[in-house]
Order: sequence, then C-alpha cells, then structure tokens
Amino acid sequence: MSYCYNPTCKKPQNPDKNKFCQSCGAKLILREHYRLLKPIGIGTFSRTFLAVDEDIPSKSISVIKQFLPIATPGKNAAQNINQIEKASISFHREALQLDKLGKHPQIPSLLAYFVVSSYKYLVQEYIQGKNLAQELKEQGTFDEQKIRKFLIEILPVLQFIHKNQVIHRDLKPENIIRRGADETGYDWGKNLCLVGFGSAKAISTHPTVKTDTVIGSPEYTAPEQLMGKPVFASDIYSLGIICIQLITQLDPFDLRQGEEWLWQQHLPKPVSTSLSNIINRMLQVSLSQRYNSTEEVLKDLTKTVGSSWAGLERLEGSGHKVRTVAFAIDGQTLVSGGEDNNIKVWSLGTGSEPQILGGWMFSHSGWVQAIAFSPDGQTLVSGSNDGNLKIWNLGTGKLVRTLGSWFGQDWGAVQAIAISQDGQILVSSHGDKTVKVWYLSNGKMRGFLQGHTAWVESVAMSPNGKVLASGSGDKMIKLWDLETGKLLLNLTGHGDVVRSVAIAPDGQILASGSSDHTVRLWQLGTGDLLGVLHHPDSVNSVAIAPDGLILVSGCRDGNLYLWNPYTMEKLGILNQKATVNAVTFSVDGQMLAAGCGDGSLVLWRRVS
Repeated sequence: MSYCYNPTCKKPQNPDKNKFCQSCGAKLILREHYRLLKPIGIGTFSRTFLAVDEDIPSKSISVIKQFLPIATPGKNAAQNINQIEKASISFHREALQLDKLGKHPQIPSLLAYFVVSSYKYLVQEYIQGKNLAQELKEQGTFDEQKIRKFLIEILPVLQFIHKNQVIHRDLKPENIIRRGADETGYDWGKNLCLVGFGSAKAISTHPTVKTDTVIGSPEYTAPEQLMGKPVFASDIYSLGIICIQLITQLDPFDLRQGEEWLWQQHLPKPVSTSLSNIINRMLQVSLSQRYNSTEEVLKDLTKTVGSSWAGLERLEGSGHKVRTVAFAIDGQTLVSGGEDNNIKVWSLGTGSEPQILGGWMFSHSGWVQAIAFSPDGQTLVSGSNDGNLKIWNLGTGKLVRTLGSWFGQDWGAVQAIAISQDGQILVSSHGDKTVKVWYLSNGKMRGFLQGHTAWVESVAMSPNGKVLASGSGDKMIKLWDLETGKLLLNLTGHGDVVRSVAIAPDGQILASGSSDHTVRLWQLGTGDLLGVLHHPDSVNSVAIAPDGLILVSGCRDGNLYLWNPYTMEKLGILNQKATVNAVTFSVDGQMLAAGCGDGSLVLWRRVS
C-alpha cells in the first residue's frame, strides 16, 4: 500500500504501483525518495509513518515524521500562533538532537530533514521491535535480574546523552524500544534503544536563569522539571519511575501519595535491599539526595560483595607451567593443560591426584595451550603446540576425534579456542596467522579467517555467536562476522601482543589483555574504546564473571586484579606466588581459578 502524505486527503490509501494519489492527485513518492506505507502514530502537531526508501536497491525501511501546523479549536489566533511556533521549534530541536546523538548505536540516526509543500519532514532510522510499554503488557512484571539488566543497558545511553550536554526530558516506557531480530543487520547485544527526542534540551555553556516551558509526560516528570528547571538528574528521576512501573505493572499515578512513592508494597515478588535503595535514591524529590549522574547509579548498581574472595584450594602439579584452565559445568571438576603436554582432570575438595585425559597413547605431543567445554558440559576440546585439536567425551574420558593440519600444510600451534553458546561452532586460532571455524558435531571445517599479520593468540565469541574477536601478536584485535567471514572492525591501541580477549555476557563489552601492561575495554558494537586499566606487568589472561560485574586479569607479577568493567573501578587484588597464565570463573560465578607458571592451580571462592 502507498499512503498519501497530503494531510487534507480524504482517501489516502493507494495501490503500491500508483505514482499519484487517486483521491487528491498528490505525488506519492515524497521528495522523489520515500513512499509512505502506513501511519504508526499521531500527535497534536505531527504524524508518524513507516516508509520505504525507493531510491536504494535494498528498499530500506525508515520512520518519517511530518510536522502539521494545525490550529487548535477553541483558542484565539494569537494562542494558536504561539503554540504552533513552539511546536515548530520542538520539531526542529528533535532533528538537531538526532543529528548530534544518532551516531550512538542505541539511538536512531537522522537520515534526512527537509520541507515539501510547506510541511517539515524528519526521516530517521527505523528501530524494529517493541517498546517497554508493549513488553510489560505482554510479558508481565520485570524481576530484579531484568531490572538490573535494563538499567545496565540504558544508563550508558543516558550517560552518552548527558556528556553531549543534552537532557532527554521525556523518558517513559514508550520511548524505550527493545530492538528485535533484524535480518539486514547485526545484534550486538545492545537491545534497548532510546527514542523520542522531541522534548530534548541542549544545555548552554552559558546558562541563564530563564525558566523553560514545562515539557514531558507528567507521570514521569521530575519536580524541578515541572517547575521549568530541568537538570541531568531529572532524567534519572524519570528512569526511576520507569523501574517501579516495570516492577509492579502499575500506573505511576497509582504508586504515589503526595511526594512519597509507595511502590514496594505492590511488589509481586521481593527485590534486594541494594536494588530498593538504588531506586529510592533515583526517586528522591530533593536534588541533594538524588543521584547527580548516571555514573553514580552505575557504580552502586554494579557494586557487588563478589569483590571479596577467600582462598579455597591450591593444587600442586608436576612443576610444568599451566597454560590453560577451565571449570566443568558441575563446578566440582577443574581441567588444566600445560607444558607437560597433558590434560589433567581435577576433582575439587577430594585431595586426590588428577586423571590424565587420554593417557600416553592419545595425549598431545606438544604443550596444551587451550581447553574449552561445550555448553552441555559433555564435550571438552583441547588445542596444542602440536598443531592439533582434540575433541573428548568427558563422561567416558575417551578421544572422539582429532582435528589437524591437512597434508603438506603447517597450521602452527593452536593458541586459543572458543565454542558458541549453542554448541554448534568451534573456533581455533593458530600460529599461521589464521582463525579456523569448525562444526563441532562432525569436526568439519567451515572456513578460515585471514587478515592478521602475526600469530593469533586469543579468541572470544559474542553470546549470540555472531561476532568473533581475535587478538594477535600484531598488537591488533579484529572483529569478524562469523556467519559470512567478513571483517567488521580493526581495533588498535595496544603496544604489544594481545594475549587474551573476553566478551561480557550481555555482549556489550570486549576486554583485551596485553603484554603492554594494560587491559583495554571496548564497546563491541562500535569498536569505541571505553577505558584502559593499567597494570604493573604483562597481562596474560582476562575473564569476565557470568553476571558481568567482575573482570579479572591475571598478571605476570603473580597477582589477579579484580575490576568493575562498567565503572573501571578496581575491586581488589588476589595475591599468589607465581606468574598467572590463565584465569577462569566457574559457571555459577562463585569460584575463580588461576593456572600458574610454577605448575600450580589456585582457587578462590566468593565470600557473601
């Protein structure tokens, strides 16, 4: 269907192939570019349409907003002129803000802004998905885990807006869209997108005492904003109201008595004291008692007692360096590989000697550099300096198959491996500067990823299995589309070998550890550098806890450093005797293991 953009048209619906409206005769292709498909929203002074761009082969979908300077019945001419002028300014402001902020992956991009037949049009990126109001209606209340994830996803977007000196002023569930599956793009793990910038206000570098026009949705608006004096913390107040609506599924007006919010008595299930305290501080009427910045909220939100760890056990090996370590899914079994060419299976807490996987007949003939479990815990994959990958049945301890170099080829040492969360894809990095992609079920190779100019030291896969990160001796990190093999991004900045890479469980943060004594944190979707964590020595291994709130870095100086990856705050240091070559968390995040240069394995347990 083609929809006529003439506001006065009586019958705006037309067949697809029409070039002119069969009712009013107006052109149906707006600016020789956009064909309107259907209206998706209407406001006091605007209409919003879904549209297709007929000027490009992909026929991409976009959202077009049309400004309508229509007089309001019952008001005199002066009032109408004043109201229309303010609405026009607001419409222009929205275009300016999208142009400024739309480079962020969670904010729609401005595609065009123009005037046709005296009507203003704003064209923006189409965010496919449902807003939080729709999600709440369909799926019901959010539990604590979903609220924390919601805040961790949306607060950095708000932080970006505020750093650009903009207050959103209209935060509400309808203006937060959870991006759905997009068959033409990538899901980087950043699902929540912020829209509705028509009320946004840019903060002047030379503020005046002028009072703003009251704007925004009343039930989500902060007290100072209602008085025409919004500040950055006004958005935090609105975000707090969204939280209690998502937790209770009640209208904000029903949760308030005077200036007091009574949300906790309406909870369908209890939430932690820490989360309650965070939300209550977001909802403080007094600015002096409310959070002043998104950074403060994130710091409290990601603060965890998990930064306290107690030494649990020390497993003494043969004295050969441990190169790799992994927990089994049961949390009671630890597997290690090292420079004695063996894969050792340890039963924790028993004091018994480890089982040597495969025995002398099937063991590797070189250092065991990498091990990884399949998600179901039944399959173990090992990689070695002998150039081979071995796939083991952990239940029987038997070798299933060996994957090695083809005849006449030398792939070099296997440096690292990763397995997708669905258990379908195995990835291995090699000394021949390539990454190899395999089907785990049958051991068949799917393809090569080529582009590094030195050996590939480390690999990590995004939670959705779509993006692979590889770190190399060429000091570079490459991001690949695993489906197509296409190189997406090159990340530069390290001054030495990138020894380890890890991706947060929510798919937002990539951590890279290097011999240059740093861990760098990157935004996976854009490749933007988020921060640098400095260490006194070479960083040999990095890992991120299953809850995403702790990053551990193992260092050549014999220490493990604990960090909050969202706030860059150092949470603590765990000391032990020898160089740390490998670190890993248990599946439940309650244990931490380190493989060391003296052949030992050291374990810690999280203290509540």
